[in-house]
Amino acid sequence: MNQFSIGVDLGGTNLRIAGVDEQGALVEKVTLGTKVARGRDAVIGDMCDAIQHIADKYKNSAPLLGIGIGVPGIIDMQTGLVRESPNLPDWVDYPARAAIEQRLKTVVILENDANVAALGEKWLGAAKDYSDVAMLTLGTGVGGGLVLGGKICKAQTAWRVSWDTPPLSQMGILADAGTEAVWNNMLRPTAVVRNGAGSNREQWRVAAGSSRGFRPRVQRKIDLQSRHQGDEDARRIFRYVGRCLGIVLSSLVNSLNLPIT
Repeated sequence: MNQFSIGVDLGGTNLRIAGVDEQGALVEKVTLGTKVARGRDAVIGDMCDAIQHIADKYKNSAPLLGIGIGVPGIIDMQTGLVRESPNLPDWVDYPARAAIEQRLKTVVILENDANVAALGEKWLGAAKDYSDVAMLTLGTGVGGGLVLGGKICKAQTAWRVSWDTPPLSQMGILADAGTEAVWNNMLRPTAVVRNGAGSNREQWRVAAGSSRGFRPRVQRKIDLQSRHQGDEDARRIFRYVGRCLGIVLSSLVNSLNLPIT
């Protein structure tokens, strides 16, 4: 290994920090829970400790090229300010880059997590042979990244879909004045509770308590579905999420006409 970089995936549930070499091969990976309830200082502290661990471990064998962090939400690239993050509620107009650089005593690059996921897929993944690609990320929240001409597209409007789309109204999907991204209103765990639980909606809402409680519940239902094909709750989740994804993907295909999505 001649040189290496450190990349961070800061999610609403999981925090992943990895060292990779110039060819993209994994050097070391640290996975932690994102302790959102403890506040942003705790999250940044855990992240910086893990970054420092990897940097110190390999500093004598290879120079560190840089540190990049993917953050869910809207970022002012010039100032490093996180304007809004649906999965990190106290990161509103938060100078995240300055706070991280102050702890690490070095320069870091901040970018939207879905954007860098799409760029990574373009570099080493299924889209490596294409210059234009759209990608959806499904996690605690749902987002999208767009690469055009081999570069990240910054146009936020590329990821907005009208709530007046007929299939959405036919499905009875609710939105808050049409201001939120379509994916989060259809596909994030709390939205599945609200829109996709059918006749057992209230039962699922009580069982979930929150999106964090709901995700393991959904996973158990999915696991159950794989063993017992007749489980109706699991089948309802699959039908709902599958149809929502189909609507979003068809909109992307029709709007962008990219070679791969």
